[in-house]
Amino acid sequence: MTILPRLSFSLLLTAALISGCSSPQKPPQVVDKTATAKESIDDLLRQAQTETPVTAAQLRLRAAQIMLQEDQPEQALATLTLIDLEQLPPELAFEVARVRAPLDTDNTQELMRYLDPSRFGALPADQQAELAQLRADVWLQQDDPLAAARELMLSSQLSIDPAEQQRYHNQIWQVLQRVPQPQLRASMNTSNDYFEQGWLELALMLRQSTDLPTREQALNDWRILWESHPAMQLPPEDLMVVEAAGELISANRIGVVLPLSGNLAKPAAAIREGMEAALEVARQQGKPTPTLVNIDSSQLFDASQIMLQARQLNVDFLIGPLDNTLIQQLSSMPQLDIPVLALNSAPAGPSTPWQLELSSEHEARTLAQKAVAEGHKRFLVITPGAPWGDRVRDSLTNHVEQVGGQVVGTLGYDVNANYDAQIAQLMKTDASKAREQSLRELLRHRLEFQERRRKDADAILLTALPEAARLIKPMLDYHFAADMPIYATSHLYPGDADATRDVDLNGIQFCDLPWILQPPSDAHRLLSSSGKNTLSRFGRLYALGVDAINIYPWLEQLQLSPGVYIDGETGRLQVMRDRQLQRELTCTRFEQGMPLSITEGQAAEIESPNETGQATDANTDAAEISEGVPAQ
Repeated sequence: MTILPRLSFSLLLTAALISGCSSPQKPPQVVDKTATAKESIDDLLRQAQTETPVTAAQLRLRAAQIMLQEDQPEQALATLTLIDLEQLPPELAFEVARVRAPLDTDNTQELMRYLDPSRFGALPADQQAELAQLRADVWLQQDDPLAAARELMLSSQLSIDPAEQQRYHNQIWQVLQRVPQPQLRASMNTSNDYFEQGWLELALMLRQSTDLPTREQALNDWRILWESHPAMQLPPEDLMVVEAAGELISANRIGVVLPLSGNLAKPAAAIREGMEAALEVARQQGKPTPTLVNIDSSQLFDASQIMLQARQLNVDFLIGPLDNTLIQQLSSMPQLDIPVLALNSAPAGPSTPWQLELSSEHEARTLAQKAVAEGHKRFLVITPGAPWGDRVRDSLTNHVEQVGGQVVGTLGYDVNANYDAQIAQLMKTDASKAREQSLRELLRHRLEFQERRRKDADAILLTALPEAARLIKPMLDYHFAADMPIYATSHLYPGDADATRDVDLNGIQFCDLPWILQPPSDAHRLLSSSGKNTLSRFGRLYALGVDAINIYPWLEQLQLSPGVYIDGETGRLQVMRDRQLQRELTCTRFEQGMPLSITEGQAAEIESPNETGQATDANTDAAEISEGVPAQ
């Protein structure tokens, strides 16, 4: 194996946070510590009825703060709504708004009017900064990260405390990562001030630089233009300048350890074609490319055979295998004299290889983080009643619990049974109807009765193949769950945008590969032009092959530099401590039957697995690989 000299360059690092999935930290609740145990809420509210507007507002504010201490947010909000800000001095009006804003999230447009700076007059700079922070939180609830970032930029300018400025800079950078690139580019054409333009150009330049050397050059270019910008003086903690560690891996010959026969031969061929497409793009760009050498894993039964054949073929790097048993054996070997990028997960061991795979684990983590970050805590989980559905359910449950949420109900649906009855049981509307019937029989006369769904959940996590998803969503609406946000895995979207077919999926948020939801890359266009069905679930395997080739040179540097990422076809990639490449996915939602991020002309004809999970040939294998479990 040939290793290029150690790279030393200053590099802009951005932490791989859930894109679109984190929000700025809310300021702490204001608690009046002078309130004593003897000051009852009733006394405060009674006294407020006979006082002047200013004193009454102070008393009601104190009562609301005590209610919050007693975990009574609804009563606190009702008390605060009695206060008319127009009759208060600016600083008191802001104190009321600061307590009320985190409680009043049902109508964000009304809340934004409530937080209009013109309502507060001449506030001190620190309160102006906090007000902009509150407005940023509301913009994020409205899914407008660009507007939120502008508010946070204002907060930063108004702050004089370096620690506060650092906090705002951290938030600005996190929020800018959620702005779609086309919107970020369009913002360059608006009337920005010096501070805004510097931040936006930095974010855009880094977004357009998807490999480490290009990112370094982009940072150097930005520094020359913006040497006095606050982001240079106090860089965000997730955007740090470091000395790049590790060596760039260079391989003249890459051993591709994939089966050439058997159940996994067709998926393996798609992965290999993705690798070849990535190499062809590199050749067209004038870059040196390695030779791919096939090592047929279907003829090998032990990892030692792989390493022996790799040495005999004089390869410098190995990509594969897919088979879990072979990967486990590689991981348990005392030492690997040839580096390996496995295409499935690996257990910890003396020689754990790097791992890049398409399991739903990454989607489960992204969905859980996104849903909890958006304020939801108690979830219903709907998955297919099949072994792979059970694995996704368990993964979703684990990740929800890891980020502080709770799963309060699950449904493993049967595609051959009545969806109405299954959803009714999950939402407990069947129990509500049964209570009505019991009361009618008891009272023996007609009742005015409204069925009700369960109230212990505030969001739904869904895994369903396309046809099932189109039936489940209307049933959820019918059973009074239309107001519950739904976060779904990519299984519901076959890859081709069809507004008529998918209109029933409106409102569902889901996460998928950039390969599917973002404009096609050169490798993607190359494969599509040759007639490959790149947007189906099977087509995701091409993306895996493309990323395997594009990522391998950087694995050592990614391993030694936590927080460094590369934007790939399968997600934003960074190496974790267990040498697994964690994938941060692109998220969007259905509006008018279309995923919002889909661009015109990106759709292709797709053959989807059937709803029973009994699809044949390559589709079954692709589904198995995407769940991280190769077919046996």
